[in-house]
Amino acid sequence: MAFIKFLGLLLFYLIVILSLEALTLMLTTGTVINTISLPIFNNIDFLMLLIKNNLTSGLREFIAQPVLIIGVSATMPEEYISALYYYPFSSLLHVLFSAFITFYALKNPQQLLQPLFLVSSVLFLVSINYVWLAGCCGAVPGWTLDTMLLSYVFSTSTSSSAHMNLYETLYDWMAVLQIIILFTAVLLLRWSVSRNR
Repeated sequence: MAFIKFLGLLLFYLIVILSLEALTLMLTTGTVINTISLPIFNNIDFLMLLIKNNLTSGLREFIAQPVLIIGVSATMPEEYISALYYYPFSSLLHVLFSAFITFYALKNPQQLLQPLFLVSSVLFLVSINYVWLAGCCGAVPGWTLDTMLLSYVFSTSTSSSAHMNLYETLYDWMAVLQIIILFTAVLLLRWSVSRNR
């Protein structure tokens, strides 16, 4: 019975997290979500065959396929104006994060409302999310902070040349920055729950 309660809460928190991310996308882009798709299942036979024949290439291809896309679609179903992309690794991190929240919600729900826990949760989610914006001069989703910087650099309300130097300086360090933010968020999350025991 306790396991069913844990799974139910895990699913609840996962849906809450995905809903908050979708709401954030809608508020920042001024558009309404109209498409939810599971593209990995369109190619599942091909991926299984590829994994069976060539494990390395198959796993590389599997990791590169989005599991879930939540977005604003244009007239054609596969053309997104803006979207959240959930790849296998980031999807797994979302599930693990939901399990983490569920575990501590069952132990001590008050600590989930502590400011440090909320800030570190936001940092964690920013570090694992991938967003695609049609106006962001790219054909693939990018890490959230990278996409935000690109959107800022190429915004019509600012001078793009003035901000391009900043983006070019940070571009080579984006993966390192993402990892630093991820580990900082994990450490802060762990610290926020351990100090409230």
